[in-house]
Amino acid sequence: MQLDPTPRWTDGRIRLFPLTPEGVSDAYVAWLADPEINRFLESRFSEQDRASVEAFVAGVNASPKDVVFGIHDVELDRHVGNIKLGPIDRNHGTGEIGIMIGDRAAWGRGVGTAAIAILVEIAREELGLRKLTAGCYASNVGSQRAFEKSGFAVEGVRPAQCLSDGHPEDLTLLGRLV
Repeated sequence: MQLDPTPRWTDGRIRLFPLTPEGVSDAYVAWLADPEINRFLESRFSEQDRASVEAFVAGVNASPKDVVFGIHDVELDRHVGNIKLGPIDRNHGTGEIGIMIGDRAAWGRGVGTAAIAILVEIAREELGLRKLTAGCYASNVGSQRAFEKSGFAVEGVRPAQCLSDGHPEDLTLLGRLV
């Protein structure tokens, strides 16, 4: 699904933009190949190249249940990550968020928190959703912190749900009414 940008897509520090296959950059593909960046991403289990990333973005855009945005950092003046909403369940008014801040220069600057907050507004005002959820590896404290700063609360933990470097790791489940 693709949406048309509105003024709520920015907070002055960052802005979300519709991510298209043509917007897939060398930097984006490199993020997915970097073990430090992709260590909490399921995409790390398969090799990524421009064609596979473009196909992923095209697939999300073609889906009526998913939408993906690029995150543009105004100060850095570049694409620094992505945030995805989906699958969206219209019957229940819910959606799942996934986020990746790939540009290390944007780490620790509140970019994830800002992107999540903007996406919450889009979910409520433009998509009419009532609840959003997310999940993160227990050791991904930056991601959990970004969600909590955006009003999400821990709703549960799935013990040993994931493998991280070959070792079982808990999956933290978060949610928020919008």
